[in-house]
This record gives sequence, structure tokens and C-alpha cells, in this order.
Amino acid sequence: MKEVVVFIASQHTASPRLRALWKVSEEDAKKICSDRRIAGRSWMLCWTAAGVDNPNVREYVPDDGRHADVLAEHGVTVLDSFVMQQNSAAQSI
Repeated sequence: MKEVVVFIASQHTASPRLRALWKVSEEDAKKICSDRRIAGRSWMLCWTAAGVDNPNVREYVPDDGRHADVLAEHGVTVLDSFVMQQNSAAQSI
């Protein structure tokens, strides 16, 4: 299973790192990013396999839950996210 990150791409925002929401399988990323509900007027969700595990390339940002229905309807399994990173860091203390 190839792992990729789903990230937020938006107009007028030039972040030095990808603003990643989730690490998922490539198959799940294709399902998410082909769903019409995941794009707005000046933003959309995209996916990439580049820099998946490199924090210099991507940073996880909080998920506000607006795409929960899309994830649930497509049966997406989130492999990593902001919350998972926070929980892992807290358990390491």
C-alpha cells in the first residue's frame, strides 16, 4: 500500500511546507480528492507521495471536521494526522 498525504491547496497562500490534513493510502486519497465536496471557491484538497514522512516538506494542520462525511462515506482510513501526532507526542512525555 502506497502512503500519501492529503493537503490543502489554496489561492493566495504560499506556505513553505504542505499543510497536510491526513496521511492515507493512495487509493483513499483518490477517493477523497475526486469528491466534489472537498473544494471551495479558492481552495481544494490534493494529494502527493512526495515528502510523506518529511516534516521539512509537510506539516500536519488541525482538521476542523468539515470533511468527516466524505471520509466516512468513502470508508477512508486515516493513517496519520495532526491529532495523532499530538497524541503520540503526549504519550512520549
